[in-house]
Amino acid sequence: MLNEGQTRKRLFIIGGLGYVGSKLAQDAVSREYDVALYDSLIYEQDHARIIKDIAGDAGRSRVTFIMGDTRNRALLEESIRHFRPRFVFHFGELVGPYACDHNPRLTEDINYNGSRNVVDICADLSITLIYNSSTSVYGNRQGVKFIREDHVLPEKPASNYCKFKLLMEEYIKSKRREIPRFRAVIFRPGTVGGMAPRMRIELLPNYFTYCAVARGAIKISKPDTYRSVIDVKDLASAYFKVVDAGWWKQPVYNISNYNLTIIDYTKPIQNLAPCEIVATQESSDLRDLQIDCSAFENEFAYKPAVTYEDTVKAVAGWVKENKQTIEESNYAGILNTSLDRWLKLI
Repeated sequence: MLNEGQTRKRLFIIGGLGYVGSKLAQDAVSREYDVALYDSLIYEQDHARIIKDIAGDAGRSRVTFIMGDTRNRALLEESIRHFRPRFVFHFGELVGPYACDHNPRLTEDINYNGSRNVVDICADLSITLIYNSSTSVYGNRQGVKFIREDHVLPEKPASNYCKFKLLMEEYIKSKRREIPRFRAVIFRPGTVGGMAPRMRIELLPNYFTYCAVARGAIKISKPDTYRSVIDVKDLASAYFKVVDAGWWKQPVYNISNYNLTIIDYTKPIQNLAPCEIVATQESSDLRDLQIDCSAFENEFAYKPAVTYEDTVKAVAGWVKENKQTIEESNYAGILNTSLDRWLKLI
């Protein structure tokens, strides 16, 4: 157990140089937290530049970087013990249906075996765990409006990504029953977009915006299906609601902002960058869902603040400024999918 000397202002972020993790870390430093970033750099991110962006005016004094993998239990436990955080955030998994279905053994090894190490260590050391699941676990819910956390989940997960998210949710719940002092909360975010120190470009708001600005066309396969979207800045703010409160009523929370059809997500982008809408079959995403986030919003007096228009406007500016570098580098460090797959999508 890590109690003596443990401070409120210390966060240990697994996947801290990823998309959500880097934004959470940046906001934590601005709030005068010390952060430890534990990351395997599997996506070959420009870690020096990302750490500099996270640190900001504070410099490196508030940022510790550990290059490590969750499957290396000894290093992970030693790193957490040494840093003595109050909260561990776990974002360090393979992300997305395509990547997880394309690499089933690696996905099981990282997203289940590695993630169980995270849970076991936090439980043994009595450190609060915040686990990042996904609204993808609800699958295709066409015609069902505003899905709550207690909604019956599909018997057969839509992908390996969903399969291991659900297995990890159950493992966390079982660990809490086994060790009552273990405190953990599970977030199910909608599709995330917006600006972060480590960018991801294939997420729906960012992907549509890139295609409009750089290619003059947005490809969509199912214009009338619904998707739930939140800006990464709002998602980080939601996590801080839990950190600041230090308590919660439910084991699982949906977190999102907008529930719109795919075609509706293109309209604000077209106002920024006139472009064509092109029909395509090149999609493996079967989701069709609208999410009810009232449980978290009511409990924590939380309301997302970033409009979708502001999200895509910021991304459009980033694309315009960096388009040449992005393309000349073959999208290095900003994809969580293969380059071949990405080139088919755009």
